[in-house]
Amino acid sequence: MREREYWVGPPGAGKSSALTQKLVALIESGVRPDRILVLVPQTSAGWRFERALATLRTRTRGQPFIGTVYSLARRHVALFFPIIAERAGFPQPWREPTFINVEAAQYVLSKLAQPHLAEFNTLRLPRARVLSQIIDGLNKAAVAGFSLDEIAQRLSLAWSGNEPREPLFRRVQALAQAFRAYCMQHTLLDFSLALTLFAQYLLAEPAYLQFIAARFRHVLADNIEESPPVLHDFLGILLQTCDSAYLVEDDPGGYRLFLGADVDSARALRAQCTVRQWNNPRLAPDAPDSPARFGVALMQQVRDPYSRLPTRAYGSVTLVGGGKYWVEMVKAVAQAIQAEVENGTPPSAIAVLAPYAEDVLRFELEERLRPAGIRVHALRPSRPLHDHPVVRALITWARLAHPDWEQTPTSAELARAMSVSIAQLDLVRAHLLAEALHRAGASHIPMPEEQRLWQRVGMAIRERYAQLRAWLLSWRETPRGPLDVFWQLLFTEVLSQSGFGLFADRSSAVVCEQLIRNARLFREALVEAALLDDHSAGREYVSVLTQGVLAAQFAPERIAWQADLPPDPEAVLLAPAYAFLTNDLRADVQFWLDVNSTGWHERIYQPLTHPYVLSRRWRGDPWTDADELHASRDMLARVVGGLAFRCGKRIYLAYSQLTVSGEDENGQLLRAVQRVLLAAETQRAS
Repeated sequence: MREREYWVGPPGAGKSSALTQKLVALIESGVRPDRILVLVPQTSAGWRFERALATLRTRTRGQPFIGTVYSLARRHVALFFPIIAERAGFPQPWREPTFINVEAAQYVLSKLAQPHLAEFNTLRLPRARVLSQIIDGLNKAAVAGFSLDEIAQRLSLAWSGNEPREPLFRRVQALAQAFRAYCMQHTLLDFSLALTLFAQYLLAEPAYLQFIAARFRHVLADNIEESPPVLHDFLGILLQTCDSAYLVEDDPGGYRLFLGADVDSARALRAQCTVRQWNNPRLAPDAPDSPARFGVALMQQVRDPYSRLPTRAYGSVTLVGGGKYWVEMVKAVAQAIQAEVENGTPPSAIAVLAPYAEDVLRFELEERLRPAGIRVHALRPSRPLHDHPVVRALITWARLAHPDWEQTPTSAELARAMSVSIAQLDLVRAHLLAEALHRAGASHIPMPEEQRLWQRVGMAIRERYAQLRAWLLSWRETPRGPLDVFWQLLFTEVLSQSGFGLFADRSSAVVCEQLIRNARLFREALVEAALLDDHSAGREYVSVLTQGVLAAQFAPERIAWQADLPPDPEAVLLAPAYAFLTNDLRADVQFWLDVNSTGWHERIYQPLTHPYVLSRRWRGDPWTDADELHASRDMLARVVGGLAFRCGKRIYLAYSQLTVSGEDENGQLLRAVQRVLLAAETQRAS
């Protein structure tokens, strides 16, 4: 008997846990592991299934496939490329395809776009953001299944401003097409082209359909509402041939809409399955007050501000702040966190959430929590790698070790690099040493002999600088490999040793690993495509990196490194609300900051891309202000509901009259919160 089940329910209902148990049960019942397919929306979500395999009581041969639709598509496109290459239009179909990561894609696009970038000056966007939005258009066309020829028309119908944008949209489309043609010419497969080949050619190839029908007899797909339509198309095919299928949807969900997720496309699969509704036990009529109850009421009020609210009290919700200035709000939040910790809540069970987790917020929170011995762990998956101090330090040492690049670091760059790299060297003394190096000619990595300098900086620092200097000079004389090898050896042989700044620092080690891995992928792809050699690839990678290439989640090689770290028991989590949700995190106590900010519901300014018109659900009508309002309310409702369902005990709502930038905001979230709590207060008073 074939089973086709579609599980839907709010977060916390136990669906994902049951899915991992289903995987174990299938294997222990005798199903061959390599006949099982497990699909997840992002790589980190597959770890729970990997851990479940470790609980198996029986020995098995082979492993199930556990991964994202992109990792599956990449593997199968590479396998079937000789069959589809000529039909897809590759001029050299006999060549082995080269898969390129996001940095390599942006590097290639930047070369093609260079003569035209001045046309975008009126938008006042950094070069990297222009390029990333063009790539975003390519990616959205791939996951939704529309032609690149439609990009300009779709974007034009979403624009209602006074100044004409059609020429810019046509240029975006032309650059996307030029990038695609270049990749085809050189057999380069970026994210968008790999998925396009998968969706348009593999899913229509009889040999491939026979292959997956025989290979994948049991299908488990978690959080399909966070995946793009191309995944749902693939699942729709497998549902016709597999022996069993279990599809899971979180409702509310769909937080990765800006990355191509499509809830409506996922729900279309319900027609082929038996739908099973899961309920969150915290919403049972006899269950005590919980943040989930507040979340349900808040979702209702956000979607329909004129709806009638239930008259119940919400003891799990507390307002803090409310003063005039933003710093007063942060102070009140820090005091509430300290009180929670004093009452027995571990810092690792506390999450501080905001529309944007900027550096100023992290600094203020750290400064106010430090006297209590509470640390802050910030999750910022969209932060450019170049913004991390460790990465900046590694770039500085790479420039000094490769004098032919002719990129001598500034005194300030040297000071920051030494402060990061040498233990117990503060920035003030690092600046003294950096200025002395520049006076002596920093490009030669000198060894200052002024006794007074070393008396002020410290003789222990002199010894460590001498070690670092000797290693760099040795590399200059006899390089032992390309840039990624340089960084690997520098970290292993020097920076991770006792007396240096990265000694026993696991978080910095993971940052280094991410940087080294990305540099290696960049080099291998462009060297294999004969576009660069090993040496020039290092120089070009540093150039791309310093332009601020974003850690795009569309690129699966960008794994959120924070998810691989166990929680620091003495640190609270600081994260953007969307990052908290897309990483499917949980917290007993949540602090929602700046609830009066419009950042909770307004989209980030992206004039060259659009998550709604560049999607399968768009039907060709102009995008109006009414559409934008409806979309913002719908997404805000999902966000607040998703946060509340992922909160175990209490929610603190924090705001101030003026935001960090000094603006007076009164966004949709604060108005909805006030109406819900007013109804609760009215009920309590009566």
